[in-house]
Amino acid sequence: MVQDGEFKRGWPVLAAAAVGVGLGLSPLPFYTIGVMIPPLLQEFGPMGWTPGDILNALAIYTFGAFAASPIIGILAERFGARRVALISVVTFSIAMMALALNTGSKSLYIFLWLVLAFAGAGTLPITFTRPVANWFDRNRGIALGIALIATGVFGALAKFFAQFIVSNPEWHFIAGSGWRTAYVLLGFLPLVIALPIVWLGLRDLNDTPARDAKASDMKLPILAIALIGTIGLVWIVMKQVLPLAAENGWRLEYIMAVGFSLLVFVPTVMMLVLNIKTAPPQTESAAQAELPGLSLGDALKTWRFWLLAICFVPISYAIGAIIPNIERVLTTTGMGMNEAVGLATLTGLAVLGGRIIGGYLIDRFWAPGVAFVFLASPAIALHLLGQPDVSVTTATIAILMIGFGAGVEYDFMAYMVSKYFGMKSYSAIYGAIYGFFALGAGLGPSIMTNIADGRGLSLMGLETGLLTGQDWAFTLTKSALLLFVFTIPLLFLGKYKYGSEDHGEAIAKAEETSETGHA
Repeated sequence: MVQDGEFKRGWPVLAAAAVGVGLGLSPLPFYTIGVMIPPLLQEFGPMGWTPGDILNALAIYTFGAFAASPIIGILAERFGARRVALISVVTFSIAMMALALNTGSKSLYIFLWLVLAFAGAGTLPITFTRPVANWFDRNRGIALGIALIATGVFGALAKFFAQFIVSNPEWHFIAGSGWRTAYVLLGFLPLVIALPIVWLGLRDLNDTPARDAKASDMKLPILAIALIGTIGLVWIVMKQVLPLAAENGWRLEYIMAVGFSLLVFVPTVMMLVLNIKTAPPQTESAAQAELPGLSLGDALKTWRFWLLAICFVPISYAIGAIIPNIERVLTTTGMGMNEAVGLATLTGLAVLGGRIIGGYLIDRFWAPGVAFVFLASPAIALHLLGQPDVSVTTATIAILMIGFGAGVEYDFMAYMVSKYFGMKSYSAIYGAIYGFFALGAGLGPSIMTNIADGRGLSLMGLETGLLTGQDWAFTLTKSALLLFVFTIPLLFLGKYKYGSEDHGEAIAKAEETSETGHA
């Protein structure tokens, strides 16, 4: 594979993957559920709802993602990542809007989130990182980091977006409900922003090249839709941020919101002004090469697969459970909801930094060592948040550290799959490991909030009677210990099994075979 000009050639794929993941199942429901807890409790609290009941949604959508991830990986291998992604963006948008149909029935609530998980599974990184990994070789780590930075960017903006709608009654135009209106409008974002950009830019090696695609000749009207959607998102975010900045001064979270609001225009503007008809990184004959690596069945027989799978359950619990609970942790210290939401959005800034810096480092240093540092450091942050009377400064530092760790999780998984299992069955293997990651991240929020509220360890309403009577200090301190302990085994993964030379050798053999056939 030609190494030079990977970014010059592959930027449309990278831009499409970033927007597709950023407005997908991974960040939107996860980052905004903390904003929805107060209005949901206000409406359904008299019916017996608790914060744990609301956060059970993440456990439900985790089970759905756990079941759907390997299937999506296999579908992406068979039908192509582009087709799976385009269909999933549409179904995810519809399912996100459907969350507004909840009437207070817990069974309906669970059903709607389960539908969301299956409808949006194709918008997970499993789908979008495959084309990126195929288009980028030498710069694969940083490319994956860039492709995934938008989870933090759009996640942070979505918090401000949802909080504005929830806290302003004049925007409650669906059944007079702020949270219902917020879910409907959040559901529109992937449809009007991500879909046009993914349609134009996301292409794997075996897809019709952009130079031959009819959609490429219609980029102006297609991108006009994405531009209008982005303007709408930024307008609502600014209506939330600017009054807070005027009241509290230009704190870091408000500066970040303005910066992110400018950043989300970049993919659309680049596609408008630059040539999107870039050539794929290999010839048609090279594309037919059998990529090196293990099948899913073979990967399941290796100890490295199970080490990654098992370790990522507690890692994703410790880091993933705190993110939707940050608002609750901060409001228990006396902070107002608007201030807590503003601080919580800083995870997006740190995720962006973690993705770029982490991606750069794993291209140049042994990735498990880099991941150990990035994933273990949030343990300190959890300990800080667990202390009484957390100041704004301490909270800011802790949230940035948590986001920095969260920023490298997806990148590390994607990079490790390509380096230890190869590209032959990348999507299927990544999907299987992601299922374990989703298990911890999905079950974690409700487990954490139930323990911290003194109700003890509870799984989907099933009371175990364990760890009752605890508080946030106990819960966060023990989560910090769990996180540190389970990052240590990553250091035993050893040398990479597959590298750029393997991919290049496969392509060279395909070209040699093709030339022999034509001779």
